[in-house]
Amino acid sequence: MEIVDAQVHANQRGLEQSVAIMDALGVAAAIIDVWPPERTKLSNGVNRYTYKFAEEAVSRFPARFAYVVRFDPNDREVEQQIADLRRAPNRLCLRIASGLDIKALPSASHEHILSAAAKYDVPVMIYAGSEHAAVRRYVEKFDRIQFIIDHVGMAVGLGGQPDPLEATIDRLITYANYPHVAVKWGHAPRLSREQFPYRDLIAQLARVIDAFGVNRLMWASDYTVTVDNHSYGESLFCIRCSERLSESDKEWLLGRSAREILHWPRSV
Repeated sequence: MEIVDAQVHANQRGLEQSVAIMDALGVAAAIIDVWPPERTKLSNGVNRYTYKFAEEAVSRFPARFAYVVRFDPNDREVEQQIADLRRAPNRLCLRIASGLDIKALPSASHEHILSAAAKYDVPVMIYAGSEHAAVRRYVEKFDRIQFIIDHVGMAVGLGGQPDPLEATIDRLITYANYPHVAVKWGHAPRLSREQFPYRDLIAQLARVIDAFGVNRLMWASDYTVTVDNHSYGESLFCIRCSERLSESDKEWLLGRSAREILHWPRSV
């Protein structure tokens, strides 16, 4: 079974260590989100992001790494950048996720970015935080975009804790009616009230599979920022070793969905 991690901030560990960690856990490939971002500020105050780390990773390990890009919602000159996005090797999609992005969600200031993504068939990973109403408006307006809801749609409440497991999953399932919406199953162990192997969480994952279909779910570890709660291995093996999920479910969730949804074919 090929395992693909749909989100890692590999720059926080360095390239050599990231590869060693993946090898230790049997992870064949990973999608890099460079965080903290590499960026420069233009004279007009707009941030432009660069991806030296991700580009090196792709150059050295083209079968193992791909990456996502970001755009400042205040940047009005993004159309050509989005038109060219997938022309670079293993550059798969854009992501709306930083604090600045989330604050801007209710203002509709991402519409020019999403219009270009729809025009050029670029998938969009999006972290809603507590702004699900704004995300749902985008989902309904831009029905040609392949959206991927980050972190199981998790919203962080007072005290820095996520909303309860069942409430989070109930909200996530409301997106299932939109066929152009997929889910990134990352950070999910934070929601469990149990220790590994998180049986209460796996029971809720079964509900999500029933609602969306497993071909619309992709696993992600985001392991560099989840170490306060669970390990990379726990994130992976609660699924890989689950007796509740079929081998077909695991195959899709742990790699095949990411390959197909993001149009990143496996290297022969």
